[in-house]
Amino acid sequence: MSDDLRKFFQSYDVAFTKGPSTIAEFYYEPCITARTAVARLNVTRKDTEAFFGPVLEKYRAQGFARADIVSLESQPLGINSVLATIRWAYKDTSDKTLWEWTFSYNLYKSNGAWKILLQTMHDS
Repeated sequence: MSDDLRKFFQSYDVAFTKGPSTIAEFYYEPCITARTAVARLNVTRKDTEAFFGPVLEKYRAQGFARADIVSLESQPLGINSVLATIRWAYKDTSDKTLWEWTFSYNLYKSNGAWKILLQTMHDS
């Protein structure tokens, strides 16, 4: 399952180079994003896009170009769900690490494809 998840999250990283609508494709409808002491219910794909628009703008303003998976741990939650915890290194165009953050993702398999149901940032 780790290879399957790693490929999923590598594709998820590429989505951040394309835009909010591509990022939203990785999320279940509805989904929850929880970060900086705020939990947000995103009922539709448009809600998820609206959430990630400002997030992506902030990342790009800080020089973000892509991210690398530093570590990935997973715990199966039955046959259609998994909890994945990832430490991301956010990089600029010269491959310099700008910052690192850890997120946990509860993924659910729907129609044979993983989708993020809940994203939780490990707040510092």
